[in-house]
Amino acid sequence: MSDYSDAASDYYDSDGSDIDGTNDSDFDDEPLPPSKDKHKSRDVEHNSLSTTELQDLVHKDIGHVASIIGIESPIVSILLRHFNWNNDRLIERFLESATGVLEDAGEPSPADSADSSPRPAKRVRLESPFPPPTEYMCPVCCDDEPPAVFRLRCGHAFCTPCWQTYVMSKIKDEGQCTFRCMYDDCRTVVDSRSIAKLVEPSVKNRYQELILQSYVGAHVNLRFCPHPGCTQTVSCPSGVRSSLMTEVPTVRCGEGHVFCFGCGLDSDHRPLVCQFVKLWLKSAREDAGTSQWIKANTRTCPKCENNIEKNGGCNRILCRHCQYQFCWLCMKNWDVHGYNDQVCNAWKEPEPDEDKTAARQSLEKWLFYFDRFNNHEISARLDEELCTRTEEKMVEWQETSKMSWIESTFMRDAVNELTRCRVTLKWTYAMAYFLAAGNKKQIFEDIQADLEKAVEALSQLLDEPVDEDSVKSLRQRMVDKTVYVRGRHEIVLQDTAEGLYEGRWEWTEPLD
Repeated sequence: MSDYSDAASDYYDSDGSDIDGTNDSDFDDEPLPPSKDKHKSRDVEHNSLSTTELQDLVHKDIGHVASIIGIESPIVSILLRHFNWNNDRLIERFLESATGVLEDAGEPSPADSADSSPRPAKRVRLESPFPPPTEYMCPVCCDDEPPAVFRLRCGHAFCTPCWQTYVMSKIKDEGQCTFRCMYDDCRTVVDSRSIAKLVEPSVKNRYQELILQSYVGAHVNLRFCPHPGCTQTVSCPSGVRSSLMTEVPTVRCGEGHVFCFGCGLDSDHRPLVCQFVKLWLKSAREDAGTSQWIKANTRTCPKCENNIEKNGGCNRILCRHCQYQFCWLCMKNWDVHGYNDQVCNAWKEPEPDEDKTAARQSLEKWLFYFDRFNNHEISARLDEELCTRTEEKMVEWQETSKMSWIESTFMRDAVNELTRCRVTLKWTYAMAYFLAAGNKKQIFEDIQADLEKAVEALSQLLDEPVDEDSVKSLRQRMVDKTVYVRGRHEIVLQDTAEGLYEGRWEWTEPLD
């Protein structure tokens, strides 16, 4: 192998390319405690990599293979891409037949490189691009007086401007990091050092990004963070397809963005598994913009029949026309309903009705769950807007009263917890849609109702008027309720995760 490796190194250098919440009652001096995750088994093991760390990982793999097979790094990079970055398979095949591997990847042999045509009339060693020979015409643009000629390691030479246009087009326009020589039927891949000689730094940087994309795409344990503008990459050994039926691999990148490693959704969609998330979102997209979507965003007062649009996160609605109070979800009188979400969080199978077709009953079930899914999404946004308006008052009170900055963050902490809970709650409704009816689903809906009741109570506190005299009392009640909501949230996540791991849940659709 060492003899072949030396030959490979020689032909590479000689072709003209220079390849170089707290439980205390006193909250005055302490911020809301961070969430203490008591159930580590629920979290998937993962690690976030910066762009530099990912590049180091790629270079480490290239260097490792290069040290074994004895070929320079630019060629090893090409070979690894040819083998879809499978180091072991490349090494095994190379040790069996080095010549066969190089030929399959399009690498020219030393003899081919020496005899290739067309060639410049005057042989120039090492440096490319090099001054044009006395008699030379570019085969592409037919310029017989090019400013410079560039020769790839396969021996095919073209004028430098043609090479630059070709390489830039492949990288910037087509997004390719593996492309071949311009010469017809030549299978030699343009290497990284040649690219660095031909293009400006911005194009070279784009080429390196494409290399990283190729590397991440070839490894099932790597995924780019889907958040717009984020350059982090997450490594998650357990988030492979075989485990997606028993867990929801939720990860957090180094910039703090939470997403699902399994399906790449830029959100935490626990407790619903990835397969059903795709089905749910597909149905939601198909219904968006229709009367069903309008139904989910507006209501008609049950008493005076005036149209009402929700402007807060709480489901307790007061009609400004007739002062009638009712639940946004089930439309029942609030005096009877109260904060008992068991009244409206569970789908009740309708009595058999010959007049209703199966399709209509299926649509009603879908609308029931989608309405509640969409409601939590809207409520989270409205809670955020209400908190932003209230925080502006808190800043003023800090300047005019003795309230410290730490004391004034209680509302932001409450909204952050509300947002996390509403994200979970909306996906529990999507999960309930796919769960088969039975005792297990009923227990699930009871736990869901407990969390929803606590969330609505905390959301109601956000709607309370805030003034200088009542702010400290409101702060203590809101901090206590936030800690309680956090505990209920942990119970929902833990129970559903254990159910997935144990195979407890029964679905209306096959899970494969």
